Amino acid sequence: MALDEAALALAAEGVHLLRLYQWSTETVSFGANEAAARHWDRDRLARDGIHCVRRPTGGRAVWHAADDLTYAWTGPVAALGGVHSAYAELHRRLAHALDSALSLAPTLAPKPARLPGLAPGACFDVPVGGEVMIHARKVIGSAQLVRHGMLLQHGAIARSDRTASLGRYRTAPVDLSVARHSSLPAADRLGAAIAAAWLGAGATPAPPELTSRLETASLQSLPRYRDTAWTWRR
Repeated sequence: MALDEAALALAAEGVHLLRLYQWSTETVSFGANEAAARHWDRDRLARDGIHCVRRPTGGRAVWHAADDLTYAWTGPVAALGGVHSAYAELHRRLAHALDSALSLAPTLAPKPARLPGLAPGACFDVPVGGEVMIHARKVIGSAQLVRHGMLLQHGAIARSDRTASLGRYRTAPVDLSVARHSSLPAADRLGAAIAAAWLGAGATPAPPELTSRLETASLQSLPRYRDTAWTWRR
């Protein structure tokens, strides 16, 4: 999360950056304004050794499995036509990558009649419109942060349905009877397909000096994301 936030700061210099990464262990990320302390069982998460972090972006809780993939895009929001256009455009690009390289036949979710907002639940429970779907399962859900005209959009690429994994930690019971079993290729294949699509559209690999700057800048916000008071602040 600190690296994603550091990339957002670099966007002010006109840098458009796509970052692909995996989590080292099973982790739950909460949205910036989510009432995590009210809706998720902190004690049980701790007992089971599940790490938690609060994102700088909005939305609801996401289960990040160690074999899933996460993407983060940062750049001037105007470059993609605004917040809503960026959400749709980045999902279109990701869907195209999964289709052209892996023939996964993804679709984009239609907008539902009623949005879930920050009601109790998980990000992958219900599409809000524009997310990437495969076999009726939401496989890419994203969240955004705009700061001084710069956009951070990042999201999980869930190789399998993580509803049950996250659902057992809710403070209120939830019906987990509906299971969606479709599985995506390994994370390295997903990452290679997405990277190839970006490079094919004219992107270039980040030079080592940019990566070094990003890592150094991330140290400023790293303590906040490691602080349980921030993670469980509400």
